[in-house]
Amino acid sequence: MQTNCASVVIFLLLVSLVIAKIPRTDVTVSGFSSGGAMATQLHFALSNDISGCGVLAGPPYYCGGNGMTMAICLNGPASFISVSAMQTALNSNALYRNIDSLSNIRNDPVYAFSGKYDTVVLPGIATLNEQLYTRFGANVKTNFNMLAHHGFPTDNFGGKCDELNKPNFINNCNFNLAYDMLNHLYGGNLLKPDRNSQTSLTGNMFLFDQVGFMNTPLSLITSQNPSSIKSQWIEKNMILYSLRNGEQPTLNLFNLTIANASEIRTTMARSSLSGFDKQGFVYFPSACIRGQKCSIHVALHGCQMGNYGYNFLFVQ
Repeated sequence: MQTNCASVVIFLLLVSLVIAKIPRTDVTVSGFSSGGAMATQLHFALSNDISGCGVLAGPPYYCGGNGMTMAICLNGPASFISVSAMQTALNSNALYRNIDSLSNIRNDPVYAFSGKYDTVVLPGIATLNEQLYTRFGANVKTNFNMLAHHGFPTDNFGGKCDELNKPNFINNCNFNLAYDMLNHLYGGNLLKPDRNSQTSLTGNMFLFDQVGFMNTPLSLITSQNPSSIKSQWIEKNMILYSLRNGEQPTLNLFNLTIANASEIRTTMARSSLSGFDKQGFVYFPSACIRGQKCSIHVALHGCQMGNYGYNFLFVQ
């Protein structure tokens, strides 16, 4: 499903697995709104590598295909959208090996959210995610009863829960959606943050340049290259920028280059064809820096929520 959103920023959150249930793979994904549409596409297409998905106020897989218009995929009626057609499209793509085996989806944790007052992606559309994933045996947790508009719910920040809060689409709903989703994706035993705590995060947040990853050599993707070759290519292209000039991590962060944010090129010069901002964000929890085994969670924001317009708000 294509969208008219420019610059869908990806940022990576490495989740410490000290008390979490280790997922099937080291990678999970989530997205809000158009980011949710992208997240479910990534999960179904790359399920050899991605083992969990959060679809937050977003339409289901293939909703924009098979003759269905974008308007129907956002505004309904849901009765015009065939879950069976989506299932058929997935089975066909898997048969021709355009996507990974759908057997991977069985038992994968999936979190589906939609606010009851959402008028951007109607609840009846978003709830189709549950129906589709259930057909493939996923472990789906739903959150469809919150009296929320189209926004990312938090427990201590944002506009009124039942209103559309432009420009940031963040709603104060007295509910920590990020925790609830990640807790499901990682087995149900994550420690819940204290909403009243003023404790600062002890990890490191960095910008990274996404341009180097927009034209991955086809040979690197299609051939059976040793992981060392792929790692070398990633290290060559992964340049991190400190958000606070002069700040350096306490350790070497796996030998990755650390530069000052003042050296980075402007985020306004972004690629409209790729759909990505020039920069993304990566957060390293302190335990991961110290060598604790961690998993990667990829989070995708929605339209009009990009760094080019609203700085680090969604990431924070």
